Amino acid sequence: MESQVAPMDSGAGEEGVALAISPLGPGEKFHLFVSYSSVDATWTHGLIGRLEADLAGLRICLHERDFTPGRNVLENMAECIQQSQKVLLVLSQDFVQSRWCLLEADLSLFGSCLERKPVIPVLLRPCQVPLHLSHLTYLEAADSRFYCKLMQLLLMPNHRLERSLPAWRPASSLYSGKSLLTLNCVNRDSLPSWKVGTFSTLGLPDPLKGVLEDPEVYKQAVGILNGVRSPRSCLRYLGCRVTLAIFLFLVGLALLAMPLILGFLGNSPAQRFFFISATIFFCPLFFIMGVNSLCWFRRFSKKKMRELVLRVGEANLLLAPHSLLMGCESMNKLHFVYVLLGDCRRVFLEAAGSEAEAEALFREALLQFSCGYACCVAHAYFPACEEVHGAHGHLELGLCFCQFVALQLKARQGCRVSAV
Repeated sequence: MESQVAPMDSGAGEEGVALAISPLGPGEKFHLFVSYSSVDATWTHGLIGRLEADLAGLRICLHERDFTPGRNVLENMAECIQQSQKVLLVLSQDFVQSRWCLLEADLSLFGSCLERKPVIPVLLRPCQVPLHLSHLTYLEAADSRFYCKLMQLLLMPNHRLERSLPAWRPASSLYSGKSLLTLNCVNRDSLPSWKVGTFSTLGLPDPLKGVLEDPEVYKQAVGILNGVRSPRSCLRYLGCRVTLAIFLFLVGLALLAMPLILGFLGNSPAQRFFFISATIFFCPLFFIMGVNSLCWFRRFSKKKMRELVLRVGEANLLLAPHSLLMGCESMNKLHFVYVLLGDCRRVFLEAAGSEAEAEALFREALLQFSCGYACCVAHAYFPACEEVHGAHGHLELGLCFCQFVALQLKARQGCRVSAV
């Protein structure tokens, strides 16, 4: 089992719960349908084996053993969920990123609406829970009493199990500072290290549908990022960079040894001066060019990231009126966060002399700082948060946008002063 998960509690009956499962009703074949990622198969199979050993007669549906061979996967999932009393979701980042697992989660919610079946999410490892699952209360696998709590839920009849019954595609509660989606580029698996990722604009992702009513806004925003071009230089290939660097180093060494090879004997003072001057000038030049060839990728990455940050700022000018911001910290991944910016906008209005000037300042702040701020919100980590401890902000947890901008401007001014 996973090393980071605490050992399961041994006794399920320590609080007087009788080890008796509810009988299967008409049309039911399983007591529990389990949905999990293949990465978490070892932990899940260990849990299922223990449940089946402790609860005689417990029938658990697993896709690898209970799906009908040769049948459509979607039909298998839908039928097995309908034939199960309860649904168990093993949540992890691998589960969240798996389209099949997300589809099973959607079907399980659909089944819970039709048949009044409870959904039991188990948080195996910390992850960004999908928006349409965030309203459910989950069990933590790291809890020392996790196994006992799970047994209690499994043994409790459905009509007695306390739960909230969500509507299909429930509108989960939105709060300022909420992370909605991490979006990977479509060619991530085959993406070379020097190439900028391409993000899909075919449709609006489900977690953003509760925020953006117009899909065209999303397509335009992502289209701005897709306009960033990858380089066409041969230096994008490591072999070319290494070959060029070796050649330049050899030329530099040849120049360094040229006075010794040709010798100073019999040469006029003018020729000696020429050799020495050429060595002093060209030899370091070729060495520097060789080092730059090897470091081309790092310089290119920094340049492209600066360009992407500015493009994300342009995209956020379209998304900000919808309380949505986008951030990127690499060339193949985007973060979308829900942030209310009305109060922060008013701070800019108070600081400026006129409404037009305030709007211009706010737009410039979005262009320059919205990308970094969205990444901080997505990770729930604000490195400079200690500097404004106790200051009034517009975000309950962490820094609001106007505070973040003020700290960034203060940091830039400090760098300029130190440079002077």
